[in-house]
Amino acid sequence: MTLSNASIDLDVYRQHVKTLASDEFEGRGPLSKGEEKTVDYLVTQYKKLGLKPAFGDSYTQAVPLAKITPSNISSLTIGDLNFSAGSEFTARTQRIVEEYSLADSDVIFVGYGINAPEYNWNDYASLDVKGKTVVMLVNDPGFASKDPNLFQGNAMTYYGRWTYKYEEAARQGAEAVFIVHETMPAGYGWGVVENSNSNTKFSLVDENNNASQVGVMGWLHLNAARQLFEKAGLDYGELKRKASKPGFTPISLNTAASLQFNNAIEHAESQNVAGILEGTAKPEEWVMLHAHWDHLGKVEKNGKTTIYNGAIDNASGVAGVLTLADALSKREEGFARTLMFSAFTAEETGLLGADYFANNPPVPTSNMVAFLNIDGMNVNDNVDYILQYGEGYLSIEDDLARAASLQGRTVKMDPRPQNGLFFRSDHFALAKQGVPSILFMSLGDTDPSFIAKRYHKADDDYLPSWTLGGVKQDLSLIGSMLTYYAQGDVWPIGSAKVT
Repeated sequence: MTLSNASIDLDVYRQHVKTLASDEFEGRGPLSKGEEKTVDYLVTQYKKLGLKPAFGDSYTQAVPLAKITPSNISSLTIGDLNFSAGSEFTARTQRIVEEYSLADSDVIFVGYGINAPEYNWNDYASLDVKGKTVVMLVNDPGFASKDPNLFQGNAMTYYGRWTYKYEEAARQGAEAVFIVHETMPAGYGWGVVENSNSNTKFSLVDENNNASQVGVMGWLHLNAARQLFEKAGLDYGELKRKASKPGFTPISLNTAASLQFNNAIEHAESQNVAGILEGTAKPEEWVMLHAHWDHLGKVEKNGKTTIYNGAIDNASGVAGVLTLADALSKREEGFARTLMFSAFTAEETGLLGADYFANNPPVPTSNMVAFLNIDGMNVNDNVDYILQYGEGYLSIEDDLARAASLQGRTVKMDPRPQNGLFFRSDHFALAKQGVPSILFMSLGDTDPSFIAKRYHKADDDYLPSWTLGGVKQDLSLIGSMLTYYAQGDVWPIGSAKVT
C-alpha cells in the first residue's frame, strides 16, 4: 500500500461543508425541501466531476418511506403514575396507523431484553410477553458488569443497541418497549433521545404496513424509571445489578400501562445518491466511499423554527466524499476497479437508506470489495492516531493500520466502546450482508464538548475557525485505502459475526 498521490483541496472541502450545513439546506431532512436541495447539489457535483450514474441511468435510488409525525401524545399512565411526553418519556411507532392506543398493558421488567444463544443468554426464556409492555436496560450486560468474559466486556455488542431491542421485542410478541435511558451506557444525554424521537421519523414499509413491529418504540427517563420501580416496591439499582448476571429472571411490576397518540402519515420516496468512476479492467468489482447526507431537518415547535444543520454530523462526511471524488477522478491512469461515491438517506432514523441499498444493490454484494464510511470528521488540528471502531470483525482493520503507519500514525481503539458506534452508521447495513466495511469517525474526539453541547442539537453548525488539519490527513489516509483496493487484486475478508 502507498499513500494516495491525490491532492486534498481544503478550499473545495470547506465550500462543500459550508454549503451543505447552511440554513438554506434546512437541516437536510428526508422528504423535505432540504432533501431536494441536497440531492440536486450532490447530483450536480457528480456530473461536474464526470462521474457516471450508479443506478443504471440514474444518480439516485428511490427509497420508499413513510413519514410519521406523532401528535396529541397523552401522558404515559402506569398504574397511579403519570409521565409527561418529552421530559419523562418518548414514544413513537413505525406501524402505519393514524391512531395508536396502548390500553392496560401488563408491564414486565426484562433486564436487557436480549436473546443471544452464542452468549448463552436469554432474558425472554420461558416468558410470554405477547401484548405486554416490556421495560429494559440500555446497552448489554458486558458493559454493566465490566466482565471481559461476558458478551464483549465494556465494548457494546449489537445486542446493546436500541434497534436490536425493538426488533427482538417484536419477535417475542411484545406490544410496547420502554428502554431506560442512562447517559453513560447510551452514549448520549436525554436531550438527544428527546430530539431524535419526539418529532417526525421515517420508516421503510413492508407489505403489512409494519404491523409485525412493536406498537410503541419508547424510552423512559431514568428518574421516571426509578419512580416506577419504587412504586412497585423494587430497587432499580439492585435489579440492574441482578440483570447483568447470568440467570436473571424477568419480574412483573404488577401494574399496567396506557398511552394514546395520533400519527400524520405521508408516503413518499426519499433518495440515495451515488456516482461511479468506472473501472478500466474490472468494472464489475466496486470499491465504495460513503457518507450519509441526512440530518434532523427543520422543526417548528411553540411558534419557533429550529434548524438542525448537522455540520459535523454529517455535512463534514459528505464534503469529504465529494473532495476525494474530486481528487481521485483527476487520476490520469484511472483505476482497475469501479469507485462508487455515495450519500444515503435516513441514517439518523435507523440506517434506512443503507438498509434499502444493501437489499437492493446496483451490483451483487459479492462484487463489493470494500465499503468505507465517513460519519463526522475531525475538523480541528491533525492528530497522531486514527480511531478504529469495532475489533475482530474484518481484516480491513489490518489495512487501516498499514495506511496509518505510512502517515506516521498509530491506530487508537475506540475510546468509548460502550457506545457501540460500529453498529450506529450506514456501513453496518453492508457489514450485515458480508461486505467488508469500516467506519471513519471523529465525532467529538478532538472536541470534548461536542457530544454534550452540539451533537443532534441546533448548535452543530459550520465554523470558519475550523483548521481542517484532521480532515486533510484523514482524507489522505482514506484515499490511500481506496487506491489500494481500486487498483489491485486484494479482497478484504469480511466476518459473519457482526454482534
